[in-house]
Amino acid sequence: MKKLERYRGCLLAGAVGDQLGNDVEFMRRSDMLRQYGADGVHTMSCHITDDTQMTLFTAEGMLMGLKHRIPMPACVYQSYLDWYATQMRGEKGGVFRKESSLMQVEALYAWRAPGNTCLSALGSGNMGLMDEPINRSMGCGGVMRTAPCGMLKMVDMPDPEDAYAMQGAMAGAITHSHPMGWIPAAMLADMVHMILLEDGRTLREITLDSLARMQRLFGDHPHMAGYGEMINRAVMLAESDMPIHEAISALSRDPERGGGWVGDEALAIAVCCVLRYPEDMEACLSAAVTHNGDSDSTGAIAGNILGAWLGVDGIPAQWLAELEMREVIDDMAVRLHQAANE
Repeated sequence: MKKLERYRGCLLAGAVGDQLGNDVEFMRRSDMLRQYGADGVHTMSCHITDDTQMTLFTAEGMLMGLKHRIPMPACVYQSYLDWYATQMRGEKGGVFRKESSLMQVEALYAWRAPGNTCLSALGSGNMGLMDEPINRSMGCGGVMRTAPCGMLKMVDMPDPEDAYAMQGAMAGAITHSHPMGWIPAAMLADMVHMILLEDGRTLREITLDSLARMQRLFGDHPHMAGYGEMINRAVMLAESDMPIHEAISALSRDPERGGGWVGDEALAIAVCCVLRYPEDMEACLSAAVTHNGDSDSTGAIAGNILGAWLGVDGIPAQWLAELEMREVIDDMAVRLHQAANE
């Protein structure tokens, strides 16, 4: 498979999962089954959410950073300020505002229930760093947007392969200061990068190798042990005979409220769905959104991972046809691929 098709698959399937979960984010699974049928959610909403919006601005921030020699995470922070300006209508925005292609897309100004943590962090005037926290949020808003950090290398590390994880961590920490907000962001970026390497590893091997990298890079954080248990449990449940909706519930600290509202749960649910259905995008994304929790974010993350794995041809054609701003998302994937291979 051409690597470009993996780039396109990653961003497009992430947006599909986001849009698929948009209408059901606050619904009970039982209500979803009554409305959509016993097979779960397979019908697309009309719109993407802030998850895809911010993924696009992550990508553009990295591209602008390369162009203007602005390092991570400052370049992504400036791009997030541009996104913030689209949501607040009239706020100043970041330094890329005048040349940002995304700022010219009127649809991106639509209010899609952006996360309170992202809005408050970006409105504070302070950029969060891993060692300079600005809050204690561990919400999934830190991870749902960091897939592009696995596509383009911008930081130098003693081991170059660590760069992608560190970029994801930096991007997540801009708004979410709790380690469970930005370590999952690091792992998503790292998994996307390892898939793009096309080195023969299975998705299971990629997941466990990425977890090992997280433990090596961030093992001094007291929450890392619990994080490792969560991801290992996701792998175990994916390989079990347990029905997928029960496995998702088992990954939720509060099954009644549902899972995925916080970073480690969101990534674990996505990983569980991806490993259960590694060759079936429709089954994977339907499972990833048909649960009580943060359906659009778990759908987006699962789509990013499996989209990179299967490529754009693995996405059901009907879903692609119904995807909002498909051309904008596809163009961003092409731009990332071109920059990574120049």
